[in-house]
Amino acid sequence: MENQTGTMEIKVFGKPDCKYCKTTMQKFETFLGRWEARDKVALTFHDMETVDGLAEGAFYGVTKIPSTVIEQKEDLLARWDGKVPLSREFEKFFLDLTPPQDSRQIN
Repeated sequence: MENQTGTMEIKVFGKPDCKYCKTTMQKFETFLGRWEARDKVALTFHDMETVDGLAEGAFYGVTKIPSTVIEQKEDLLARWDGKVPLSREFEKFFLDLTPPQDSRQIN
């Protein structure tokens, strides 16, 4: 199933009180804003303290938080488990989108 905002989706699995989970979400929100890609990429947080979050996490085999999955048209592009991904690790997946207004990296 294709998401409503485009063909790329970022899924972050975590818990609301996890500082690394919050950092991961903030990093992707900032990155998508800088690249003007919020309308092209769906960013979703899956709360691993809820039944729905646990079910989605089980589907993806999540065992550590934060876990981040980047998919395009249901194909897995990248995955990070138990860490906050660095910008240089994921920005290559967004090169076909609008380039950033500011070339400084977000670490």
